[in-house]
Amino acid sequence: MFGSGHGSGHTRHNGHSHGNHHHGSKSSKSKSQGAALVSGVNLYSFLFVINEFVVNYEPLEGQDRPLRDPWLNIIPPQDAAAYTDELVGTVFRYQNGHVSPAQGYFWHRPAMGHKGYIVRLDPDGSVTGYPGEYKAQTVFACSSLLPMIVTNSDASLGSASMWQTQACAACSPQYQNQEYTRWWHLHFTQGDSQGSGISSVNSVASGCPYVVGKDAAWIPSLVPSAYRNTSVNAVPSTGLSGDLPIILALMGFHGALGRASDVFHHQKWSMGRWNGGGRASSYLPRSGESPRGLFVQVCADNLVEGLQDCEENNLPEAVWNQMLRELECCTILVQG
Repeated sequence: MFGSGHGSGHTRHNGHSHGNHHHGSKSSKSKSQGAALVSGVNLYSFLFVINEFVVNYEPLEGQDRPLRDPWLNIIPPQDAAAYTDELVGTVFRYQNGHVSPAQGYFWHRPAMGHKGYIVRLDPDGSVTGYPGEYKAQTVFACSSLLPMIVTNSDASLGSASMWQTQACAACSPQYQNQEYTRWWHLHFTQGDSQGSGISSVNSVASGCPYVVGKDAAWIPSLVPSAYRNTSVNAVPSTGLSGDLPIILALMGFHGALGRASDVFHHQKWSMGRWNGGGRASSYLPRSGESPRGLFVQVCADNLVEGLQDCEENNLPEAVWNQMLRELECCTILVQG
């Protein structure tokens, strides 16, 4: 048994062991096949958690200042040891446009520097399942000159760099042979079809560092004004789609320090509409303040309630992976 971090975001990580979990793949099957294969699973839903990192920005030994980019903006540390803790959020379920706490699911990380998981617990606190992980990404709000940067990994493992791509010497020991993921500005591609005005955000610098359509209703509330499309030839914006963890993190910045979950408890995102107001978050770093970093893990809702976590019972990975990919590329997640 173990008690897991959960609630509104003030709980810190726990230090217990974990079991195996499932990883996403790029294989696919049709939605109708998935419905026929498994009953009792929420086919159009996913699970997610937003945690806030506690970061030590003090200079490393031999340095006279925190890590900075070439333009002297403070950026997230590379060293895993600088990520001293995390403020753990509620595990939520998105289903058919609605978001609610996912009963029985919690966040578990054995210790900082180790990979974390969304887990399913029974009433006694014993692990009964590990939903399939789809994506895990980190977003930092740094400053007005470096509004948002994103990496396609859990930055607290020390695997993210602004420059390097070689083996990860600064990582936790168990991750020293993995490759770095890069920090990038937010980038956007044309979502769905050409000329639709849908901006699809990503973590790999694909597309342009500005949104597709003009007069987007979610600028500056979710996406900072620096990413506005100012071209006179831009089509009107019709919505925001793309990587789920990035979009959820952009919403999470509207929560106070350590309370990103409040945004979803208060239903500020529902049925594709952002109800959090039209202004930029008042909780973004101000001049002279340290960057603020949110980590988001998105998992499939692939475990059947009341059944054992096993291949025979679960929604097949090929099915849920394809569903979530279609949700990202073919659905307007935020209108306007």
